[in-house]
Formats: sequence, structure tokens, C-alpha cells
Amino acid sequence: MLLARHHDAATFRTGALSHLGSILRFPALVWANRYMVQNFLRRDLMSRVHGSMLGVWWILLQPLFLFAIYYVVFGYFLGKAADPSEAFAVYLFSGVIVFHSLTEATGQSCNIIVDNGNLVKKVAFPAEVLLVHVALVSMVIYLVGAVVLFFGAWLSGASQPGWLLLAMPLVMLVQFTLTLGLGLLLSNLHVFLRDTAQLWRLVTMAWMFLSPVFWSVKDLKGDGTTPPKVPLVVLEWMQMLNPAWPLIQAQRLALGAQGEQFGSFWPQLGTAAAWAVGLLLVGYSVFMSRKHKFSDLI
Repeated sequence: MLLARHHDAATFRTGALSHLGSILRFPALVWANRYMVQNFLRRDLMSRVHGSMLGVWWILLQPLFLFAIYYVVFGYFLGKAADPSEAFAVYLFSGVIVFHSLTEATGQSCNIIVDNGNLVKKVAFPAEVLLVHVALVSMVIYLVGAVVLFFGAWLSGASQPGWLLLAMPLVMLVQFTLTLGLGLLLSNLHVFLRDTAQLWRLVTMAWMFLSPVFWSVKDLKGDGTTPPKVPLVVLEWMQMLNPAWPLIQAQRLALGAQGEQFGSFWPQLGTAAAWAVGLLLVGYSVFMSRKHKFSDLI
């Protein structure tokens, strides 16, 4: 069931801040349109496996393939050790599945409004709800990889899961919120600038290599005998301005990673949550302040 609404151009508030308070009604709007979200979610997931020989295994195959390539390149070709350990494999794969789900969802979000122009042009259609199922699909993809990672790390002894594993749903909630906020920003921007999708692919590529996916903070800081590979002030700014950094580290800590380089779980999760909520507030308010122009531009 869709909520009936109307639009009055004379009284419509175009300022982003004026729409900030309406985010409190967003969960109710999603719930009212839950069947639509379910249908979109089911259709998206089924389209990935329909008619294929491997079926649902394709959801896992791509991150596994990326992991294998990165593991060979960074573990053997560029690694210091001749035989990279299981701990490095777990470290690498944990970062890959987070970024794979982020780039998958945000890349799809760029085109979601334009691709559903026939729906968006309907006055009663809540376009902002379209981004919910995209974020949910990314969480399904992430969860499949996280389950494989958990059992692989546990059986190999590369991690020691503890009570923090119970906080894993909170990590996933933060990741969902971050994905939704970025999706709202990108989908809105793509309506006005059709280069957004291509530009975002370049941004995510740089974003991934500037995040602790392949490398660790300990490696960049150096030890007592070797100088730091990156100036400490640069490293601090990389960490401060990167919303994926605390999210990746919080996920690793929840899955049982050990080491000073990961920091403490709750501060990392709190920083990631602050980024997620901030981006959601900005993304939602900007989206709502510009959605009245969508039907004229798509």
C-alpha cells in the first residue's frame, strides 16, 4: 500500500534543512511500503541467479574471486613473507567483503531513480523508499561472505570469536545506515549529473586502496628499525576522514580479530555510527529537498 500524497510547488520547502525533521517519519513510510520493498528485494536477488547454473552461489563467487586475486597479488607478489599466513587471508577477506557490499550498493544506487523513472513520476510514489531494498541486498551479500569468513577463520584458528560477536548485528546496522545515506546522496546527484556513476567508480577504487583492506596500520607506521612509510599526520587524516575505516575495524574485532592495530571495538563502532548517521541525515534531507525536480529530469 502506498501513502497518498500531493505536491504544491508554491508552498514546497526547497531548503535541505527544512526536510531534516521529516526523517523521523521515514521508518513509518518504509513500513507502510514494506511489501513494495520486499518485492524489489526479492526481484533483485532472483535476477542475480535466474537462469544461471550456479544459482545463489554467484552471490559468494565474486567476493571470493576478488579475495583470491588480492591474496595472490598482495600476499605473494608484494608480500614480505614467502608463505602468507591464514591470519593475513582473514584480514584481507574481511576488508574485501565490506567494500564489495558498499561498492555494490552505492554503484546501483546511482542509477536507481533514473532506472525507475516510470514510478518516480507518479506523485504518490515515495522515491526515497527505493534505496532501502538496495541497501538490504548489499547486506545479504555481506552476510553470506561474513558467515564464510567466520567459520573459515574459526576453523583455521586465525581468529578467536568472543562476546563481541553478539554485537555483529549492530555493526551490520551501522553498515546499512551508511549505505543508505550514501545511496540517497548519489541517487539524487545522478539525476542532475549523469557522470556520477562513472565518477563514483573511480572514487570507490581510490577509497578502497586508502582504507585498511590490503595493508595494516602497523605496516605503514613501521617499526623501530625502519621509518614510517606514510607520515603519521597523513595517516591520522586518512583515518579521520574515512568512514569505512572504523567500520572495517569494528567488523574485524566483532569476528574475533586480535591486535592493537584494530583499536577498541566500541570507539570504532561509535565513530562508524557517527559517520553513518551523519551521512544519512545529509543524504535524506538533500534528497527530499530536490525530489520534486526528478520527474522533469528523468
